[in-house]
Parts: sequence; C-alpha cells; structure tokens
Amino acid sequence: MKHKRISIMILCMILILGTGLFSLTGCTKKPAAEGPGTETPSEKTYRVALFYANEEYVATGDEAIEKFKVYETELSSMPDEVYMDALELLRNSPEEGYDTMLGDQIQLNRVYAEGDTAFVDLGADGLSGGSLEELYLVSQIIDTLINSFEEIKQVQFLVDGQVPETLMGHVGTEEPFTKDAFTE
Repeated sequence: MKHKRISIMILCMILILGTGLFSLTGCTKKPAAEGPGTETPSEKTYRVALFYANEEYVATGDEAIEKFKVYETELSSMPDEVYMDALELLRNSPEEGYDTMLGDQIQLNRVYAEGDTAFVDLGADGLSGGSLEELYLVSQIIDTLINSFEEIKQVQFLVDGQVPETLMGHVGTEEPFTKDAFTE
C-alpha cells in the first residue's frame, strides 16, 4: 500500500509538471500585427537640393553671376529628423566656390514641420553678422527646405522657441517665408 501511494504521488507530480510544461509552450508573446498603423519608422533616402552662396558673386557683386550654387545629393535619414539632417549638411561646403553661412557658430535647436510650414529654431548665441550674411543664411535655409521637400511651402524662423523680429538685425523674420521671399 505504501508503494502504491508513492507511485500515485509520483504519477500526480509528473502529470502536474507535464501539464505545466505543455501550457508554457503556448505562452510566448506573439509580435504585434503589422499593418499601416503599426509600422515603426525606418531610415529613408531623400534627394535634397542644398543651396550655397556663390563665392564668386559674394567676392565681386557681379549681378550677371548667380547668387547661389545648388548641390544635389542623397540623404539617408529618419522621417522625423530629415529637415534637421538636411540643414546639417549645409554646414559644410561640398566643393570650392560654394560657401555657407550656416557655420558651426549657428546652433540648430530643432527643425520640424507642422502642415506645410517648416519651423527652424536657432539658438541665440552665434547669431550675429552683417546684412549680407543674414540674407544668405535665411535664403540658404528657405531654399534648401522648400526645394528639397514638396510638403514644405513656407519656413518660419524661431530663436530659442520664440518668433523673433529679426535674426541678426537686418531681415524681418516675424512672418513665415515662402519660396519667392527674395525674388526681385
């Protein structure tokens, strides 16, 4: 009788453990269903047109020379970072004859879009220069964003999150700029 009781207890233990093990095999977490609303953003490739000051025009002021040189390139970026990444590319001149006003002294706090407007939030430190520097800085940014991204129709400048009267004291920046902001 003692052996029978031990055998029944062992059999019960095996059944309990076996049932527990079999029930665990179905407990793995399934990945979330993938669909249009559940995709995680991934890096994409964008074609961008970067606008640089034409060094020859800046040096001579010759109106027969184009004021800007356009450098087209591809950019790999996350969709929510692409505007900032495009402007970061403007920091470096790609070739001789191309000049940038978006040097290391200019701080890009944030660049984002709401509707058809790109907001370019600059840091107050480093925002100084003459009227030509300010005009080129503003134009470089506007032309690069509007000509590179079809969803962007206008650009609003901010300084430390606030709409400023001007960036460097020469060009009014209280309203958003459109593509033809400086067309003569």
